[in-house]
Amino acid sequence: MPEEWDVKLRRVFVVPAGKGHLTNAYGMSNAIALTDNLGLYLNDRQIEFVIAHEVAHVKLRHGRKHLLLVFTIFSITALSLFLLPLQTEHFRPLFQVVAIFGPLIALYYCSRRFEYSADRTAIEFTDDPEIAIRALAKLHQVLELPAASDAFTELFMTHPTFAHRVGAIVKNGQVPVERLTRILEDAGVALIAPHDVP
Repeated sequence: MPEEWDVKLRRVFVVPAGKGHLTNAYGMSNAIALTDNLGLYLNDRQIEFVIAHEVAHVKLRHGRKHLLLVFTIFSITALSLFLLPLQTEHFRPLFQVVAIFGPLIALYYCSRRFEYSADRTAIEFTDDPEIAIRALAKLHQVLELPAASDAFTELFMTHPTFAHRVGAIVKNGQVPVERLTRILEDAGVALIAPHDVP
């Protein structure tokens, strides 16, 4: 493991998938968690990418950054509403709508950026963008998620769509489009056009 990947984890949790057959993995401030059924759907190399992705969240301190963002964004919003001048009282309903949705959109945007950077860091570690695409394709199938969403829906998503994540991996990992087509065909996923990440 490279020196820059010297990440200290306090715990690795194995979480029962339960009756809902939840299949996922999570990165926390100093621990990661994996559902106990990942091995049913992913091979060892694909699980390695998933683990590297979650360790990347720890390495990049995404949990702490998220908490700091929540505190900062909601503090600024609360302070802005409190200090709202009386002469703008008739605009208060509009400000309240912005105060509710603005912070959520900002947090979801940052959350999606964290996912892109965790994918990129995990691929640097595994040195195999194709395995990343195959792992995401399999999880996409297992979780029965849509490949793409409209721009408005994605504003309220914590993770980028499958199409956007694959597009970023193709771009960063320099995977030829013909190769991507073959990977997705092999995985049994409906073909998508790779999207550039904004």
